[in-house]
Amino acid sequence: MLFRTFACLNQVRPHQTMHVHLRVGESSGKPAFEPVHVLPLGERRYRIEFTPGIAYGVAAGDEIELADDGTYQVVARSGNVAIRVLSEVALNSVEPGLTSLVASVLGGRLDGGVSRGLAYTIPLTTGFHAIEGLFNDFVNSMPGAIWEYGNVYAEDGKPLGWWKGAA
Repeated sequence: MLFRTFACLNQVRPHQTMHVHLRVGESSGKPAFEPVHVLPLGERRYRIEFTPGIAYGVAAGDEIELADDGTYQVVARSGNVAIRVLSEVALNSVEPGLTSLVASVLGGRLDGGVSRGLAYTIPLTTGFHAIEGLFNDFVNSMPGAIWEYGNVYAEDGKPLGWWKGAA
């Protein structure tokens, strides 16, 4: 089924958004995927339209190259930072206030969410100090909540460093 999706990509008109499936690991020994909204750029290249909730290493605006198996490589960075908020309890009642702060204080936006998780896109120009301050304050006021960067650290925990020389 996945390969059938990729086989149809040539039929998509330029500048028409669509979903592709990014590989995010394995579940029960089988590959797991996240559908992500993208803009096709040609030659297996896509621009991520919204920061993913599960796929690591990318944020809205980044350009990726996608392989048939759903693995991907970032080929151009947009200068956006991906932030995820995860909670043991539903975030529905606090999301509007947090999203308002993210927009007014950090210049960011909410790109998606589920009951216990939110994905934000924040411009790198905001600065890591401001991002960390706002989200640390939030999780300190919300027991059971954590936040994490989605495109700042590699799987081994080392900084990716893509922001050096940017902004």
